[in-house]
Amino acid sequence: MSTEQPAEHNNAVKLKKFKWRLSRSKMNSILALCAILISAASFYATYMQAKAAQEQVAAAERQLYAETWPWLQVSYSDYDLEADRARMTVKVTNSGTGPALIKSMQFEFQGTTYQNLRALLNDCCSLDAYKAALTEVQADNNNINYMKKFGWYVTSNPNNALLADGNDLVLFAMTRSNFNSNLWEKISEMVPDIEVNTCYCSLLKQCYTVNKASEVKKVAKCSS
Repeated sequence: MSTEQPAEHNNAVKLKKFKWRLSRSKMNSILALCAILISAASFYATYMQAKAAQEQVAAAERQLYAETWPWLQVSYSDYDLEADRARMTVKVTNSGTGPALIKSMQFEFQGTTYQNLRALLNDCCSLDAYKAALTEVQADNNNINYMKKFGWYVTSNPNNALLADGNDLVLFAMTRSNFNSNLWEKISEMVPDIEVNTCYCSLLKQCYTVNKASEVKKVAKCSS
């Protein structure tokens, strides 16, 4: 008896095997594509999480920067409203939101630069001679406070001073009297023309320069 199958049956078997092989190939392709899509989705999710974390860090840094930003201003006045008398005052005020470490202040007048205001005023107006004369008068008579009566002056060196936000530091002050009227007038006329350049840093060690016009510029560091 012959075991040969009809030609139609053999063709059907071959076609079935071909279809099965094609289906497995497609399935493998689909699985590979799915793996690629899953990897891409995972990468994108990781990227978005990292980006969100960076944005949160940047926002926190901006907030910290805003909360610790100092802004120094130098101002001048020639009258004390509370005391209702002529009193010259030169002061630096921190109008920012954080403390300022003042590294240096330079004062320029008529082309000459001074490292402190007292040196400038002594050069132009013989401040030391005025101090010596007043001290001598006071030493001769202790019954009267000549320092107060004749108009004493106060000065301060702001270098390396830590100035809290909302506070000010008096650089020079002098009350006008009959004894010092000429000296007071001379200083009062020249002080508004003194150019002041200040370099200071925040608590985050970000440094700035500012001039008398309150123009602030960020710098890498303050030169010593």
